Amino acid sequence: MLMNASILKAHYDQGVDFLDLIKMAEFDRQPQWHDRFDLLALDAAQTERVQQWNREMHVLCMTGPWCGDCALQGAAMQRIVEANPSHLHLRFIPRIDKFAELIVANPINAGFRVPITWFMSEDFEHVSRIGDRTLSRYRSIARKTLGDEANVLASPPENPVRAVLDEILDEFERVALLLALSPRLRKKHGD
Repeated sequence: MLMNASILKAHYDQGVDFLDLIKMAEFDRQPQWHDRFDLLALDAAQTERVQQWNREMHVLCMTGPWCGDCALQGAAMQRIVEANPSHLHLRFIPRIDKFAELIVANPINAGFRVPITWFMSEDFEHVSRIGDRTLSRYRSIARKTLGDEANVLASPPENPVRAVLDEILDEFERVALLLALSPRLRKKHGD
């Protein structure tokens, strides 16, 4: 199934905000979401960076309330969106049967992973998709699981939680720049 604007908008419209997503989690899983959010406040330079983006962006994240990586990425996304709420819009959908159409159409390495995040333009045209863990998380897991066989040359980050924030922030910026440079959107907005 092609991820076209009407399909993505329909799923986005069924999404919930960050706090409502946390309420969907089992009670014993909710603290990890709040803890990650508390750890991921943007610093002044990051906030200024996000506030420079001037194209509207819709972001839809399919997540599992049980998932630690989802909590980390979801909290990072929420913090980023809060820094520019007039241009950045975020919704979450849980990985449940109700969204099977979207789940089945978006496997990663022949499996149904979470989180999966779709970045869309102001009119819900598909721009980008990321899924599963970030690079720093994969490096960490590879070091632990594969040891020397992992051949991970990058040093471990000083703060692994903040490293994920930086990676998610870079992805948002990549999409923000893509939208700012889009000939289609530049023509539409006369810039």
